[in-house]
Amino acid sequence: MKSDLEGDLERFSRMAFLKAADCTEAIRKFHSLKSKAERTSSKSKVQSPKSKKEKTDEHSDFGLLKRVYEWVFVPMSIWPVDVRGLSLHLLDCVERGRRVDGRARLLCEYLSDVPPAEVCEQVAEYEHAVKAGSYESLIEAQYKFDLMERELEENAEFKADWERLKAEFAVEKYRNARGVIRRRRVEERNFRASDWKFSWRTEVERFQLVFDAFCHRWDLYGMEGVKKIPSSKLQTPKKRSDSNSKAAGNVNEEWEDRPLLLKLSVNLTPFSTMIEVPRYWSFDPKRDLKWGAVTKLHRMREVQRQGPKLSPSRAARQTEAALARRFWREATRAGLKGDGRKVWVMERLGWDVRTDESKLRRLLKG
Repeated sequence: MKSDLEGDLERFSRMAFLKAADCTEAIRKFHSLKSKAERTSSKSKVQSPKSKKEKTDEHSDFGLLKRVYEWVFVPMSIWPVDVRGLSLHLLDCVERGRRVDGRARLLCEYLSDVPPAEVCEQVAEYEHAVKAGSYESLIEAQYKFDLMERELEENAEFKADWERLKAEFAVEKYRNARGVIRRRRVEERNFRASDWKFSWRTEVERFQLVFDAFCHRWDLYGMEGVKKIPSSKLQTPKKRSDSNSKAAGNVNEEWEDRPLLLKLSVNLTPFSTMIEVPRYWSFDPKRDLKWGAVTKLHRMREVQRQGPKLSPSRAARQTEAALARRFWREATRAGLKGDGRKVWVMERLGWDVRTDESKLRRLLKG
């Protein structure tokens, strides 16, 4: 039977962007701290009331940590903040017996509840498709991209431009682990990255500027290289006297590069669903996108119907729901559970305590 730690590590291993948001350390630390807290709790049962209170105070922020920890298993596309960093910060506070400061507590309270499991599953499935560069489930006119990509790969002027860039810079230094070189990103609403301001001081800055211009010229988000496999194996001495020969060989490795042409794409962010139409694309809104699939992707985050007739009653319900959630959190922090917590919340809302508890459940969920 798997332990809780093993189960959580396996659960996290199914996420699409493991390297970009590696929460393995946070998961291990959380379970180590959880085990210590459980041992402390069992010991406190035989200690004096004063000692028990001291132990409770020591772990009073553990409930806050548990709530944030659940975000670790939410797909990264809809993280509102760096959940990994926040989890490690809270873990450090609890481990050191240091109270979480008011500002960090405010940050945690602003985090919405973790999306339902079915939403996370759908977003995770979408993320795996994006990781593979596949938008076919959302795009009808894939043939337009395929045609432009073939034309670009055979374009003599494009090839000449790439060779000129390689003659000026050692481009291998700028490849990531997958052999990809990326241009700087353009952010939502056309805001620019902090390093966008022109600077010609360092080799890295000069390369990035030139590469950005190259990508703009050819409508790329980067270049991807695959190492060439030698067609024949030449005999070489088993040992080389030159200790730097291996490093020199890596620098001189040959790469077969291909352009990463911009695609018509649909992307989820924590705040929105973004549709990116490359400037070269002759966009036909009726035929190029599978609007049913795009709408489903957008609505998977429980988007509610909207309209003038729905607004007044919905506004009142949302206000009451926000109050109910706030009272529920207060009751939980006060140690209330079960029916006692439900009755306490209903009283604060001004409801008759005989009200069917399913009404409260629906309000908290909505």
